[in-house]
Amino acid sequence: MTTVLNHGPIETDLPDIRPALGDAVAAPARLGLIATAGAVGAGVATLANPATSTALTAAVVGAGLVTSLAANWSTCGMSVAGVVAAPKQPGRKGTSTPVRRLAWHALGSVTTGAVTGAALGALGSLVSGHLSVAWMLFGWALFALAYGLHELGVLTMPAPMRRQQLPRHLRRTMEPWKVSLLFGAIIGPGFLIFIRSSAYYLLVLGVLAVGSPALGAAMFTVVSLGRCMPSLAAIVHTRRGGSMPGFLSVMCVVDRRVQSVTGAALVALAAFAAVALV
Repeated sequence: MTTVLNHGPIETDLPDIRPALGDAVAAPARLGLIATAGAVGAGVATLANPATSTALTAAVVGAGLVTSLAANWSTCGMSVAGVVAAPKQPGRKGTSTPVRRLAWHALGSVTTGAVTGAALGALGSLVSGHLSVAWMLFGWALFALAYGLHELGVLTMPAPMRRQQLPRHLRRTMEPWKVSLLFGAIIGPGFLIFIRSSAYYLLVLGVLAVGSPALGAAMFTVVSLGRCMPSLAAIVHTRRGGSMPGFLSVMCVVDRRVQSVTGAALVALAAFAAVALV
């Protein structure tokens, strides 16, 4: 692992560095995750016995936490880490440091993310009061189960998104701190770039169902801060003598394992929501 973390720049393209789901996590292990996650989610709901509205809010919070972790492991996350955490190239304008660039990135992401979450909550408030909370929780549970199985390779669900990464040309035309701020602003809403995790869809649906601008802003802020974790980890890694290419390679290698854990978490949330309805 140390060798992988510290290797130098790779001169040739290695498309297989991100393994297939089946190669990274065996089918029996994924089936075990489904069973275990379902049991845990159902057990928590049985013990807590939450009211329907409380269960819906808890499910949305859970989806937000899962999204904040799962959305990191993508080429977008690696692109951001490469801009924010990498040493400034000689000849580039500005005197920013990785820590300062990370702060600018977080500012941009939190600003647009919080606004997006609040807007979704406000939009949901227009209709959520006219719908049954129990039916909304039931529908949310179905989607959570379906997309959890989708992440685990059992089903194939629609994954609408803007399939575009962060604009590379900006790295050559803007000062690094400005690029970090702009990248954060683009990433914050979640739907302006490649959507790495299905948990994002459940977060959006949940915020709309609850119809709370405050909850929406809070959850999207959590996701925005969570998206800063790859850059923070890269800064710590490089300051300890590690290489940036090695760090980004490891992110690709663990990507599928994170995907499997995400799927299991969504299954657990689906089971929690379903049992809360009983």
